[in-house]
Amino acid sequence: MATKTNSSGIRTYTLKGGKLRPSQIITTFGPGAVVDLPEESIMIAGIDLWPQGAIIQETRLQQALEVKHFRAPAIGNFEGDVPCVRFPLNRVCINKDCSLISRSKSCPECGSDTYPARLIVICADGHADDFPWFWWVHRSKKCSGTPKLRLVNQGRTATLADLVVKCSTCNQQQSLAGALGAKAVGTTCKGKHPWLPGMPDVHCSATPRSVLRGASNVYFSSLLSALSIPPWTSPMQVAINTHWSTLLPIATNEALQRSLIPALPEFAGFNLEDVIRAIKERISGTTTLNTLRQEEFRAFRNPGTGINHTDFQICDEPIPVGFEPYIKRVILAQRLREVRVLRGFTRIDPADADNVDAPLAPIMVNSQDWLPAVEHRGEGIFLELDESRVAAWEADNRVCQRIEGMFQANNKWREQRGLKPLGSLLPRIVLIHTLAHLLIRQLSLDCGYSSSSLRERIYTGVDMCGLLIYTASADSDGSLGGLVQQGLQNRLGATLRSLLENARWCSSDPLCTEHQPLLTGQIKGAACHACCLISETSCEASNRLLDRALVCNLPSLPSIGFFDHGI
Repeated sequence: MATKTNSSGIRTYTLKGGKLRPSQIITTFGPGAVVDLPEESIMIAGIDLWPQGAIIQETRLQQALEVKHFRAPAIGNFEGDVPCVRFPLNRVCINKDCSLISRSKSCPECGSDTYPARLIVICADGHADDFPWFWWVHRSKKCSGTPKLRLVNQGRTATLADLVVKCSTCNQQQSLAGALGAKAVGTTCKGKHPWLPGMPDVHCSATPRSVLRGASNVYFSSLLSALSIPPWTSPMQVAINTHWSTLLPIATNEALQRSLIPALPEFAGFNLEDVIRAIKERISGTTTLNTLRQEEFRAFRNPGTGINHTDFQICDEPIPVGFEPYIKRVILAQRLREVRVLRGFTRIDPADADNVDAPLAPIMVNSQDWLPAVEHRGEGIFLELDESRVAAWEADNRVCQRIEGMFQANNKWREQRGLKPLGSLLPRIVLIHTLAHLLIRQLSLDCGYSSSSLRERIYTGVDMCGLLIYTASADSDGSLGGLVQQGLQNRLGATLRSLLENARWCSSDPLCTEHQPLLTGQIKGAACHACCLISETSCEASNRLLDRALVCNLPSLPSIGFFDHGI
């Protein structure tokens, strides 16, 4: 890691290429995330300080987020790498006879190396700070001089209780027992943004929480993704993408367009009038955060005779025998392009998936006309359930009663976190989500993909009832057609039959089947790690809103499974 100072005098560090992949910068280790490296603990800096990475265009997502374009993280060399800051600042001497707590990489007393302190402080509003070591030791009595702290390991156990913070000046000491948790730190949040150098502290009323710096609740990225769909995947729109930074400033000046476009080789063979019309359509788009999925759903359910674009190639596939009453359409997607964008992040709890406008911790000091993103390509299987049959199934009182406990548990969970309660919970949301999880688990057995390499994309609403299981990555994984082959009529039929057979039983039964969401606070019914849960990176709802009983009939429960429902 190398030190850099920008034109504003802000000192940052630069990760050398190979430490993190671009996709990790967007998902797991974005601005504000703590990265634990062998020689250092750092926090990725805000995008204001990032070097200019490659431009990524995705028209619908740009319109929804109101930005001009996206940029990939620049990773690979000293001059063009993602900057970071040291965090936490406090460090501990590795010399057991010294163990001095300081902010130097070399101990001021004995000259030994130091390592980053284990504990940090975070709050629900996204702020982060060093653990208040001085306060922890001197909270009952002030130090008689200049405090000098040491972290002494008593060597009896591996717990925090065995670590004692001592002040060499006044001889006060305090064990770290009870140092973790929501009420461990009696101070107020200082409103610090260490990942945004130069940003002033703000007043914060949130309760600070002390955690281990590598804890999983330190950082939850808030991602928004979109698939490239027609008409934006047409060859003409791909050509416009290439020169969009040049065309955007003259998007309303038709005279300049007529003189510039013919000179660009990418537009050779296209009608000039059609290109100008396509530019007008692009700048007058009406995509919002709430319509992103609706547009994709319509693109999948209307393949016509097949769409064969570079970034969106789909075709109809016959419905597996025996599933015609339940499944309305099967679409094989041989080519997909997905753009994932980082909007912000949260701490302590994941971002509210039900409210795309919920506040997030910032990833920039000053407003930018771009956001960090990565583009992935892959393949997938799209299933649409029969809308009329789903509606009739949802009207069953037993289905409504089954969903009520999960609905109440969900609102109770939201209330505890200060989130707005939901007015209703459509049974189809839980049905589709559970079916997607079961399908991912079964496909991982049938075609060799690990479950973590498959992702779900849920399309539910009053007029939507579908799902997409896909694999997409920046490398070759998912580009060889293995997943699409599993969507062929005979193979998909075998997969669905195996899925339903396996879903009827769980190795954790009867505990899994009899789970009550209101009693445990877990927002799921008959679902656990043994039968339904998948990797957090593959799930859109943090493994919540799942219930096998809505997919197929389970022993000792009312017969309400959709695929066993006699209507």
